Amino acid sequence: MTLTEARNHLRSELLQVAATVVPDQTPAVTQDVGPANQGALSDDRGRESMCTITVETGDPATPDTEAKMSFAAETLEARGWKVEVAPVTNGHHHLSARRQGYDLTVDAAADDWRLTFTGQTPYVDDL
Repeated sequence: MTLTEARNHLRSELLQVAATVVPDQTPAVTQDVGPANQGALSDDRGRESMCTITVETGDPATPDTEAKMSFAAETLEARGWKVEVAPVTNGHHHLSARRQGYDLTVDAAADDWRLTFTGQTPYVDDL
């Protein structure tokens, strides 16, 4: 698999999960960095090594963050992701998931209706 194929797979997975968790809304890709070089900021000009994508969704009419985060965890587990849910801290909900070298997080604030799904491809050497 190429890094571009891994990026496309991750983007599709994030959009599908977000659409399942909040079914009456259209998720939006808010960041799609990649393929990118991890050392670019330190002037290490190596080849591209990974991709990061962020998708946001939510429904202001149904802002039950706790229920949506729980459903996000269930949805990811049903799709084969190994999910770890962190304790709620200062009203911030967070979970992380891993599958086949891909990393994913879901974040939401208790006082906001938006959910943010962020994923990273495996490093190119691990594909």
